[in-house]
Amino acid sequence: MKFAVAIVCLVVVAVARASLTEEQIQKLKGYHKDCAAETGVDTELVTKARKGEFSEDPKFKDHLFCVAKKIGFMTADGEIHRDVLKEKLGSAINDDAAAQKLIDECAVKKDTPQATAFDTIQCYYVKTPTHISIV
Repeated sequence: MKFAVAIVCLVVVAVARASLTEEQIQKLKGYHKDCAAETGVDTELVTKARKGEFSEDPKFKDHLFCVAKKIGFMTADGEIHRDVLKEKLGSAINDDAAAQKLIDECAVKKDTPQATAFDTIQCYYVKTPTHISIV
């Protein structure tokens, strides 16, 4: 039940900030559910991240990487799909130049795919006034 509440909260935030279609909402719900089952993440960490409290917990980082792969932001080997990011961010914030600036600042490959996903998603959250988040 706690997990279902967390997913609903996440989707509400995502809808409010990124104008997601119903299909995208359903996909995002499925991604979080699948990734939570796959990684064993404490869903409270996901809920806290939605509020800007990003945990260094390895399972949480695995969860973010899993979601990033499913959305198409990253490949399984941790490569960043900058074109996908630009398309999704540009439509979410309605500003291609601002989206490109975010990508340049935030989408930086780190030592591990999990660190890349974590740092990229946290950076987007911090650097956007509406706190864009896939969490």
